[in-house]
Amino acid sequence: MHASRALRTLALAGMAVAVCAGPAAVARADAGTTVVGELVQAWPETSLEGQHAGESHEQPLTFVEGADGTSVRIPTEAAAGLDVGATVEVTVGGTTDDEAGESGYAPAREVLGTEVLRAPRPAATVPAGSVTNQVTVVLVAPAGGTPDGTALADVVDTVNTGVASFWAEQTGGAVSVGVTAAHDWMTTAAGCADPTALWDEAAARVGFVPGPGKHLLLYVTSRPQDLPGCSYALGQVGTGTTSGGRLYVRDDLASLVAHELGHNFGLGHSSGLQCDGAVEAAGTGACRTAAYRDFYDVMGVSWDRVGSLTAAQAQRLGVLPAAATLTAGTGTTTAALAPLGAGAGTRVLRMPTAAGPDYWLEYRTATGRDEWLATDNRYRLDSGVLLHRSGALPDTSLLLDGSPSAAAGWEADLQTALRPGVPVVVAGGELTVTVDAVTPAGATVTVVRTPGAAAVPPPAPAPAPSVLPGSGTAASAPAAAATAPSAVAPVPAEVPAAAPAAPAEGPAGAPDVTAAAPVEAAATEPAGSSWTTPALAAGALAGLGGTALATRRVLPRLRARG
Repeated sequence: MHASRALRTLALAGMAVAVCAGPAAVARADAGTTVVGELVQAWPETSLEGQHAGESHEQPLTFVEGADGTSVRIPTEAAAGLDVGATVEVTVGGTTDDEAGESGYAPAREVLGTEVLRAPRPAATVPAGSVTNQVTVVLVAPAGGTPDGTALADVVDTVNTGVASFWAEQTGGAVSVGVTAAHDWMTTAAGCADPTALWDEAAARVGFVPGPGKHLLLYVTSRPQDLPGCSYALGQVGTGTTSGGRLYVRDDLASLVAHELGHNFGLGHSSGLQCDGAVEAAGTGACRTAAYRDFYDVMGVSWDRVGSLTAAQAQRLGVLPAAATLTAGTGTTTAALAPLGAGAGTRVLRMPTAAGPDYWLEYRTATGRDEWLATDNRYRLDSGVLLHRSGALPDTSLLLDGSPSAAAGWEADLQTALRPGVPVVVAGGELTVTVDAVTPAGATVTVVRTPGAAAVPPPAPAPAPSVLPGSGTAASAPAAAATAPSAVAPVPAEVPAAAPAAPAEGPAGAPDVTAAAPVEAAATEPAGSSWTTPALAAGALAGLGGTALATRRVLPRLRARG
């Protein structure tokens, strides 16, 4: 799995190079040019079809941004060991080839030497007020583009309603998002090939000043769709909810904007860990990390539904309620979990491990924000107990497959809930997890900790990006589900399977609940839905270890506008 992280780190969009001039750059005849500025990384989204097909670029893009806004792009591997947000002095030479350059972006500069001048500044405190995160919205047609007819009022409404309510709900009111300035269509001289120049030009023209809790959101035109260098979305990665930051989107969709703001807050993606016939197979190489492959969470494939944050993501933000969380101790721990969407009761079981990564159990059923599991479950996702593992950027939450397929069936397998009565061993044998029973009201789980079990090696560190891509709207359904017609009535999410396995005998004191296997709801498409089902690109990922075989950048299929 470690190899797969190095090979498939997320979609990289181009940020062209503008060589710093003035006081930030000093020419040296014998050693190239010295550039001083902030180390920033950019991580834009791949297309919707690409996300489902597993397409990804090798690494994020890295650049040094001077105080005057100009930037120099450098190879990401040359920034290994440098912290995002640090002020650095980098000596660059001539140009060098890399993946972004091969995709049509300006070439990176060879790095001859680096020095850290100042560590990243700690997150600042947002002044008290009704809006902790102030958003400036600007509609932009970059060089080569034309306005696509999107109304400024619609984008503002998306932020002030769907996006604001989501983040307020998910953070217990700690984050309140609101538009404090809005500016209609402008055409910029800068294009998407240099996002820093695009952001800076827009900021200068509307008077946006960066600061704690301040976000610059550009809506970038969808005309033409293949505007050079433009990704489906792009978000700068921050260090917390007060960081502020820059982002752009090419679709007026609440889940997409909420996803990009999540990157500004310091979140990576909610991805999927798939192993060949196993829930986890540490060190075997028979696993892959599939970017975006958590359809329950807005930081995964954020389709039309603004999905609840996983416990791992909420913990990373520091907003996971203590009252909602039970931590597994030594020996045996039994917990009764309320549905995650219920907003009350014990909803999360945290399972720390000796090696460091935390594991998490949460119960997803058609309640609250997860109500769509019974009404719009187009991907036939399970209702049931989900198992996640905390991770590092770019995948800060990993959904483990509780009913794993062989590698040949990975693409079509979006059913991931743990099966009641079936013990699952993870963390190198340290933890054995069993779902005792599930009902619409809750689930009972038991965790047995084995002392002295072999520790799971921590995930190999990935370059920490400072800009991450957002994900898309509805992407393609897996091949196995695509044949289900929209006329098929949804199967109630909590109906037991026809012949469920015999329930495991629950520990003393466990609630009186009936064991029931998670049930895939039939795929449905509500009337009037804008969702489309592009064909799943077969074979985008092949072989064990998650080696990426994608050879082209797929442009997003933007939704038609009236």
